[in-house]
Amino acid sequence: MSVEIVMPRAGLTMVEGTIGTWKAAEGAHVNKGDTIMEYENEKNMIEYEALSSGTLHILAKEGDTVKVGALIAVLADDQAEYDAIVKGGAAPAPAAPAAPAAPAPAAAADGAVTEIEMPRAGLTMVEGTITRWIVPEGTEVVKGQAVMEYENEKNSIEYEIVHGGFLHIVAQEGETIQVGAPIAYVTDTKEQYEQLIASNGAAAAAHSSAEDGEAEKGCARNCPTCVHTSAAAPEAPPVTGRIRASGLAKKMAREAGIDLAAVAPSGGPNGMRIVAKDVKAYLDRPRAAAAVPSVEDEVTEIPWTGVRKTIARNMFNSMQQMAQSTCVCEVDATELLSLRAKLVEDKDVLGCKITVNDLLCKMLGKILPKHPYANATFDGKTLYTHKHVHLCVAVGAEDGLLVPVVKNIDQLSLREISERVRDLAARAKERKLQPDEQAGGTCTITNVGMFPIDIGTPVINPPQTAIFGFGRTVRKAVVMPDDSIVPRSMMNVFLTFDHQILDGLEVGRILKDTQYYIEHPEMILA
Repeated sequence: MSVEIVMPRAGLTMVEGTIGTWKAAEGAHVNKGDTIMEYENEKNMIEYEALSSGTLHILAKEGDTVKVGALIAVLADDQAEYDAIVKGGAAPAPAAPAAPAAPAPAAAADGAVTEIEMPRAGLTMVEGTITRWIVPEGTEVVKGQAVMEYENEKNSIEYEIVHGGFLHIVAQEGETIQVGAPIAYVTDTKEQYEQLIASNGAAAAAHSSAEDGEAEKGCARNCPTCVHTSAAAPEAPPVTGRIRASGLAKKMAREAGIDLAAVAPSGGPNGMRIVAKDVKAYLDRPRAAAAVPSVEDEVTEIPWTGVRKTIARNMFNSMQQMAQSTCVCEVDATELLSLRAKLVEDKDVLGCKITVNDLLCKMLGKILPKHPYANATFDGKTLYTHKHVHLCVAVGAEDGLLVPVVKNIDQLSLREISERVRDLAARAKERKLQPDEQAGGTCTITNVGMFPIDIGTPVINPPQTAIFGFGRTVRKAVVMPDDSIVPRSMMNVFLTFDHQILDGLEVGRILKDTQYYIEHPEMILA
């Protein structure tokens, strides 16, 4: 049966893409994982890899701009189906599969074993890390039961199994698995499960005793993520000329800092194209021991994965794609702290304990609508301003900074803001935020007033155009308008902005409004 290929979405703001180059010709047979097309979104030129094998029929030509989700090509199962599609007729029905001459070793009846893949939680997710198996190996599970927790770039998510049966785990806790790769198998009966395990053990034993260096066969289902003892992969021969590699392989190599010329290829029709599994095999190969450190030294390797890896990539891209600049303004926060103290005294009446951060969030809900370029998103070509303020509130967690979004904060009361910020922050630290609670922000606030930090240069959260930072309050001797010198609580406000969008005049106006509200905090509540 033919498979439709649609324009993919590469980024939350992408609405259309332009076909750059078709890497495979019309009517060519392509394999799963082959790069068949390059397309361009608002920021990048991106390679597209076929998700299945077949004969390619191209519908969108090079240079065409196509909406996300619109059809751009079709992959036919065979030449007959391709001919039917090209002629405009119905594709022939797939032939019924022939019955096998004999059952495969340790294989159960048709449909008896179901493969469980690493799920995709979010459009940008390419891999996930298994944090915990909730049920042990061999457990009988039912459809809809939570069996595993995994981590993507933002959250820790429970996985509910889609098929009941006996669970055989092939990806262990702590492993990072590509989306779509097998993590487990489910058999219909206990006998089929035992048959699967027995076949796995027999394959491993046979491989360990083999002397001819043949590749192991793995489990009965040839699951690629099972852990077996295997010989070290041979070093790749030197590669000369043009190196052919998939987009994911290039990305993995770039992030790992390795030269693709050192990686042995195995993909493509002739086995000369480097694919993701080749890079992984290169990274997993036994390496020479590092130089022995001095007795006083202790070196710990920390894999940069999950949220930390995503933060690193996003912050690097943010600095590369924007003309970021930071301006700082010192303000008198004495009256703001006094107002907050009064609100804390009335916490029983209000029903919550108001923080300085709550007041600052409420203040930005008033300031940002007056400065739409700071309450905006920019994709490199178009600026999108927003009527309402969807404020990202930076929350520090042990495994990285998270930025849940308080939607329509300009429409909320101070009490509502306090309750929502507290709820989102608590669930962010527990990694229990929903995807829509971390998307759609139009500006960000980061408050480091609880630390001995006076000034910072926060990095903008793309595709936003600005981020507000607030430092600690410090008691200082201040010359008042009547020339008297009195102690006051002073605080620095630092605003990082994209100089492609905002200039000094507008930033000055924003900081002037910020200073006014902090020094006249009753207007925050007006």
